Amino acid sequence: MINSAHDPSALHDHYQEAKCFPHIVIDDFLDPVVANSIADELEDINCDSWLFDPHADQVNKWSMPDLQQLPLNTAGALASFNSPEALMFLQSLTGIQPLLADPQYLGGGVHLSATGGRLGVHADFNMHPVTGLHRRLNALLYLNRDWDPSWNGQLEIWNRQMTAMEESVDPIFNRLVVFNVTDHSFHGVPKTLLCPPHRRRISLALYYYTAKRPDEEKAPFHWATWQQPRQQ
Repeated sequence: MINSAHDPSALHDHYQEAKCFPHIVIDDFLDPVVANSIADELEDINCDSWLFDPHADQVNKWSMPDLQQLPLNTAGALASFNSPEALMFLQSLTGIQPLLADPQYLGGGVHLSATGGRLGVHADFNMHPVTGLHRRLNALLYLNRDWDPSWNGQLEIWNRQMTAMEESVDPIFNRLVVFNVTDHSFHGVPKTLLCPPHRRRISLALYYYTAKRPDEEKAPFHWATWQQPRQQ
C-alpha cells in the first residue's frame, strides 16, 4: 500500500530536525490507485450519522472511527495503517518504538470538514483514556483532489511560545503529515474553510502510542489544550 519510493530511514534526520517539533510532509504516500479508490468512496459519502462534537474551536467537522461503518477501501486503508508494515515504517521514520496502534481509532478514523469549518490550534490529548497508553505520534493522510489553496484548510504548525505560525501545509491529495505528540506540538486548521458546498476537506487520522514516554514529556492526563496566538 505504501509507495515503495519512500525510505523512512533516509527521512529520519529530516523528521527530527524539523522546526517547532519533529514532523514531516510526504507526498504521494500511498500507491495512487489505492489513494484514488479511497477518495472515490469518501468524496460524496453521507456523514449525517457520524460523530459530531460541537465546540467553539472545532466547527463543521465530522469523524468516523468505526471501520464497520466505512466503505471497503477506506476501512482497508485504515487497517493497513495499523499493520506491522506501517508500524515499522513509522518507527524507522521517527525513532519512536515500540509503537502500538489503536484498534478502536479513538478520535481518529476518517475526518470530514465542511464549508465554514475550522479547527483551532491545540496540543492533542496525551494519553489513551481507556488503555492509559501514551499518545506519541499522529499520521494524517489528506485525500483532497484538486484542492484550491484559496479554500484554506491548511494545517498550521506553531512554535512553542504561540508567537508565530512556522509552517502551513496544504491538504493536497495523497499527502501524509506525521508528527510527534507532546504538550507543545501546537497545530490546527484555524482559518475558516471556504470550499464550495459540494466539497469537503477529507483526511484519514491515525494515532499511535507507547507504553512509556520520556520523563520530560510526562504530564497528567488531559484532553486537547486549545491555544491562542500571543504577542511577542
